[in-house]
Amino acid sequence: MEPSEFWIEERLEKYRKIAPCNLGESGIRNVTLGELLSNLNLSIDVLNSISLEDSPNRGDFTLRSEIAKLYPGLDADRVLVTTGTGEALYILFHILCKKDSVVSYFSPAFQALYEIPKMIGAKLEPVSLLKNLEKNSILDSSVFELFEKGKDLVIFNHPQNPSGLSLDLNSIETIRKMAHLHKGWILFDEHYRFLDFQNDLGWTGAGLTEHTVSTGSITKCFGVMGLRIGWMTGPKELIEKARSFKDYLTHTVSPISEFLTLQILQNRTHLVNPIKTSILNNIRFFESIWKQLPGLECFTRPGGGVVSFVKLKKGIFSSRYADLLLDQCGVFVLPGCDFECEGWIRIGFGETNERFQAGIERWKSLSL
Repeated sequence: MEPSEFWIEERLEKYRKIAPCNLGESGIRNVTLGELLSNLNLSIDVLNSISLEDSPNRGDFTLRSEIAKLYPGLDADRVLVTTGTGEALYILFHILCKKDSVVSYFSPAFQALYEIPKMIGAKLEPVSLLKNLEKNSILDSSVFELFEKGKDLVIFNHPQNPSGLSLDLNSIETIRKMAHLHKGWILFDEHYRFLDFQNDLGWTGAGLTEHTVSTGSITKCFGVMGLRIGWMTGPKELIEKARSFKDYLTHTVSPISEFLTLQILQNRTHLVNPIKTSILNNIRFFESIWKQLPGLECFTRPGGGVVSFVKLKKGIFSSRYADLLLDQCGVFVLPGCDFECEGWIRIGFGETNERFQAGIERWKSLSL
């Protein structure tokens, strides 16, 4: 089988470079190399001594050790560096899924989380999160349902994309209990872990059981998508299988990207604090004004990460709404139909405060 067209990426590729106000992205506005080095108090000269030989297939040991510090109880041997989380997920699904494997996930979802298992021949069991948006958190009942349906693989994406919902303490405790009873694998996709609005780092499911894997990255949270660095964690035996699989794909990542990722992780608190402040400023501004924006039915404040799923008024088609918003107001959002969920739009809060506020003010004049 072949995967379906990646609807989200098709639209992003078409509009991300030309939109005056880009609310379609699932990360913050990307920085330049010069801006990153300045924020790290580094000179461009630090790049001169980096060898352009292949990095180790597993990833540089110092970088893997720094990543392992993010996960209590894990060491570098349980980390594999990959080309973004996309490669990590692709490898993991091919190791953990077979034809007729039963896979559960929260829906609507990032397309790769279900399209790759589907391509392999897995049976998909989505659990809708739309009812959770009214409660502003992922409910215990939804967690139970996810474990009940996912006989072979349960997928948690948190903070969740596109809903923006996070796990509360009750849901986390439920996951802990259910995980030890679950006989299949559990995958935690934790791309937004650095953007928890209550804590330094969001909760992680990594290492919860011997059948638990996780993925992570710095790219969306720190505005460095072009570095294309992600990783996975898991049991040593699985990491070794994944490392061998990676030889057939990218084999290795750029040593320049590894160096810069290491610097970001070693300075992550200093770097992420102003990013969180900027995102929260955008969220507060949108909260204060969204009822003045034509066609919107309701808005749920995200519990972490960069995105939220906004409901449209009855009878409004999301693709038409997104097209009109871009054409008339220069504001780019993603339509819910790209998440196979009509009647909603996904908005991102990673734009600069100035661009964001100017775009929202123009949004008021949208004519449907």
